[in-house]
Amino acid sequence: MSRSIGRRHMAALALMIIGMTACGGEHGGGASTPKTTVSRGTEQNARVLSQQQLEDAVVDGHDLPGVQVEEIGAGAEGVGNGVIHAARRTDTKPSLCAPISAAVDGASGYTPVGSVQRIAGRKGRSAILTLVSYHSADAARVINELRTALKSCKGYTAGPMKATYEDVEATDGPPQGDDGVAFRLKLTMEPGEDSLKLPISVIAVRHGSTLAIYKAISDTPGTSASIPSDLVNAQSRVLDTAVHTTP
Repeated sequence: MSRSIGRRHMAALALMIIGMTACGGEHGGGASTPKTTVSRGTEQNARVLSQQQLEDAVVDGHDLPGVQVEEIGAGAEGVGNGVIHAARRTDTKPSLCAPISAAVDGASGYTPVGSVQRIAGRKGRSAILTLVSYHSADAARVINELRTALKSCKGYTAGPMKATYEDVEATDGPPQGDDGVAFRLKLTMEPGEDSLKLPISVIAVRHGSTLAIYKAISDTPGTSASIPSDLVNAQSRVLDTAVHTTP
């Protein structure tokens, strides 16, 4: 196998790994971390969406013409229809990066009410979409902890395979929803002088007690990962309606 083909194979393997890790957490997961001050826009009357309501809220062709939505896995334990588990802080080194590590997987340190994960977007422009519903103000705490971690975390290792992430950097926060953060980082394969770094972009948007997390991964080193803005806009409109509509 040539070196170029081998590196493409490594990149493809990496994309598969980081696209599937969210289903690998502990069942019942970690305990909630200490309460923090909730961020702007917390609304006490926002609905806590059930599993079925989350699935119904996934963007479709009515919301975004031409959108393609695909499951990742299947069944109760699959990523597609399965549960995003609370992430253990101890699975990330250093632990101060744990909120970022969890967000890359669509998770957090809090136990969700329900969750859905899909690949969504138009042809050639898609992202991994994770919708997670939380109890009370936990969703706001997730955003707060992410924002705090992004001030000091520059890189970390995570998971049983000790995947290495570097060049963590906060980017402009999203205008949608009640609050949100955005960041980029790189998954490093073959650490060393000849390492292969795959760019990743993440946007986390809070809509009441529900988080929408978008993740795009570039399989070409040096080419930034782009999250489709039309997907974020369309999904945000659907969630805003879902969480702020009286049953």
